Amino acid sequence: MKKFLLILLGKCVIVLGRVIRRGSSLPGELILKIDSNFMRKIELPKTVIAVTGSSGKGSVSSMIRKVYEQNGYTVAHNSKGSNLSAGIMTLLLENSTLFGRIKKDVLVFEIDERYLKFVFPVLSPSFVVITNLTRDQPPRQGHFDLVFEEMEKAITNDMHLILNGDDAYLHKFAFRHNGPITYYGISKNKYSYSKNKFQNLNLNYCPKCHKKLEYDFYQFENLGSYHCSKCSFKRPSIDFEVTRLNFENKEMVINGLYTIPISSEVLYEVYNLLAVFSTVVTVGLDPTLVSNSIGLLPKKVCDEYQYEGRIVHVLSNKNENSTTFNQSLLFLERFRDLKTVVIGWKEISRRYQFDDLSWLYDIDFELLKKHDIDKIVCVGIHRYDIATRMKYAGISEKKIVVFDDLREATHEIKLKTKGNIYAVLNFDYVEPFNRYMKES
Repeated sequence: MKKFLLILLGKCVIVLGRVIRRGSSLPGELILKIDSNFMRKIELPKTVIAVTGSSGKGSVSSMIRKVYEQNGYTVAHNSKGSNLSAGIMTLLLENSTLFGRIKKDVLVFEIDERYLKFVFPVLSPSFVVITNLTRDQPPRQGHFDLVFEEMEKAITNDMHLILNGDDAYLHKFAFRHNGPITYYGISKNKYSYSKNKFQNLNLNYCPKCHKKLEYDFYQFENLGSYHCSKCSFKRPSIDFEVTRLNFENKEMVINGLYTIPISSEVLYEVYNLLAVFSTVVTVGLDPTLVSNSIGLLPKKVCDEYQYEGRIVHVLSNKNENSTTFNQSLLFLERFRDLKTVVIGWKEISRRYQFDDLSWLYDIDFELLKKHDIDKIVCVGIHRYDIATRMKYAGISEKKIVVFDDLREATHEIKLKTKGNIYAVLNFDYVEPFNRYMKES
């Protein structure tokens, strides 16, 4: 009876929250305060998929849900992004009967990498997708080695890991895991490069013998074909591999058989789509049906349009995460035009008040020196900090302008800058920037 009443209470709070437009974690937080073990009392479906990592977990988990739905399955998913314990408890309440059984065929949940230790002992997912593990939110996460240790303790051998095999750091999860592992990756292509372009890497030395790693080619930062000349550590055999990548034709081919359209020239879209394909096919869906379904998904990691003959590229980046910004800089590397670059955000984090900007110095803005830059527009609350970082990167002060107000910045961009426009923005500025740029 207590179980029934608590689920009823949780569902009532969910309805109330929708009416008053409160956060999606409140019902779960309330129920867990009453019974901290209540998550254990929910009857789960056979297929439970957890998606975690420093970045990309929201996009990957959302696309996994949509692929399943397109193939006739019902899916429970924390689509609002509440990925801590309370948010996942709310997800279970939303999708359960009053007697505590999840009504959907598949449970897919995005989970913060620091919360595996709280949720995995309870839910024990069948499959665990780890997108990456990088420097991310330093005040909250600390060093990513600490995060790795906590994640590793939470992962058990009955969990099937799905890992990016191009990532030498993620390969460390295989050292102590005796359960199944599926690897995905990208083969060498015309966008790969042989000399490292980025200086602030997550892993320079072999995690087994500590000799410096060698690379046959790079895709991005640490991602590529790696090996240690002293011991056996090397890129694993890849189960799902992009064997052809063509940004110009907007397509990728997996294992030489399955063609999937892509929407932009941003590499993390390719890795995200590959993670989705690898996961749902590993779980049991037909690869041909999956490739067709992924082809129908809305994919918009980069906005592109024109303003008076100038091409505008808008890339959404995650603050406090140098890897997402470096991927945007790699995107810029593919174009040799005159550029106006826009960088900014409204706030650092909604979770805490620390204005930590150390991550700005993990981004290789020095790459911008190679480009023909008209102006670098620094906008938002930390505009002067961004401008200072640009100066340290070797950008001439004459090319750096600062604005507090985004609308004022777009007015300046329209009237007083030249070249195509590359806006590297946190998500909180993407929509208003596009709106202001399109205003007459």
